[in-house]
Amino acid sequence: MFIEFNLLWERSIGRRRLQEQFEISPQQATKDLSGYADTCPGNMIYDTRLKTYVPSPRFCPQFIEGDASEYLLQLEMLILGYRERDEVWIDTVPTADAVRISSRPIKREILRSVLDSIQSRRPIAARYVSLSSGAEAERHLQPHAMATDGHRWHMRAFDIDKERYSDFVLSRVETIRTLNHHPANEPKDEAWNTFVPVILTVDEELEERQRNRLEYEYNMIDGELCLEVRQAMLFYYLRNYGFNPRPRSGRAITNLSSYSLKLKNIDEVTACLNRRSS
Repeated sequence: MFIEFNLLWERSIGRRRLQEQFEISPQQATKDLSGYADTCPGNMIYDTRLKTYVPSPRFCPQFIEGDASEYLLQLEMLILGYRERDEVWIDTVPTADAVRISSRPIKREILRSVLDSIQSRRPIAARYVSLSSGAEAERHLQPHAMATDGHRWHMRAFDIDKERYSDFVLSRVETIRTLNHHPANEPKDEAWNTFVPVILTVDEELEERQRNRLEYEYNMIDGELCLEVRQAMLFYYLRNYGFNPRPRSGRAITNLSSYSLKLKNIDEVTACLNRRSS
């Protein structure tokens, strides 16, 4: 995979690059390059002028997808500090930047306790700070899943006292203690287990060239992008596609996003959004 990544994105791969990345001997690096050449014949050729291997005109990735996202994900992790320079496969790092979302950090012991609760099915008592009510109270919860809206991590949990499922932002949990009793008659999380079709189209008021461009960017088929979304995650998906899922003008959602997208099945999506159990 490393060899192919460099052939595709760096346009070369040599023995020294392998030695530096994996701290191996020159002999092992030579063996690895020969092994790849035997496994994928015709994918790389030796450039005598550059004294390194370069991708052949017939190069076709066999061990990686070859998608731009593979490169950009490594670049993003490096920029945001999730990886050190020697931990990514990019050799020549371009000048780049990324938006850093400032949020309260999640306490390690909080995350560990939530994961333990999910695995053991033992409920927890969590002191939780609610922004909607402004209250800081102990909540008796039975977590069963983790979810992120793209910015913050939540635990999906059954609220034992309120007898409903809700999402709880992990950074707002102050303390956790494990409970010995299990919730009585804990129902299934229907909103988590139910998938909702979300059909996105481009705003028809745009010019044809603009519509064609957006359809290409969103990889639409016949002018539609069809998603299958957990009902419990529907609000977050809509927001990330530029919609405002908050009630407005008597409806649950305005059918035009900031990205010039529209919901083809807005009535179905609105009905499912109103049924969110959170």
